[in-house]
Amino acid sequence: MAKKYYSTKIVGIGGEVSKFTSLVKMLVIFDDSMVLPELRDFSVLHSGNKITDVIKAGDVLKIADSEFKILSVGNEVNNNIKSLGHIVIKFNDDKDDLLEGSIHVEDKPIPKFRIGDEIAIFEGSSEALIGKTAIVVGDDKTLCAAVALILNDNGARIVEDEDADILVKIK
Repeated sequence: MAKKYYSTKIVGIGGEVSKFTSLVKMLVIFDDSMVLPELRDFSVLHSGNKITDVIKAGDVLKIADSEFKILSVGNEVNNNIKSLGHIVIKFNDDKDDLLEGSIHVEDKPIPKFRIGDEIAIFEGSSEALIGKTAIVVGDDKTLCAAVALILNDNGARIVEDEDADILVKIK
């Protein structure tokens, strides 16, 4: 399984979060002790901000039970998360709309949040392999077997069906 390098727990949900996320497909998170009063109603508040690596494109953001591939990361995201426990998460694929303090993730439905839910970031995308089916094809059987083993070790189920969720072609 991929290494989890960021973890925090939701301790509060601003009264306008649901409306804000549905209108602009954006989520603002802040450490509960650092949020400005005027942003509290629009923010998901957390505590226990633990980060051991830098956030980068290709990693996986997990909120409650929903996973999102991180597509792009603004220049100030890593500073903001360390100093303020703050990130703006945009749920869209528009990389041209990237702000310094925001990350863009896959455009998928935004989950409902509950106090006590975890927000986590995992290295790479292998966390997203759990429960997926995969097939590895190619002439080099040794290399195919090695790739299949890695996929399997990270949660994918190896199948022979080309309608698998993941198709890896090795040339």
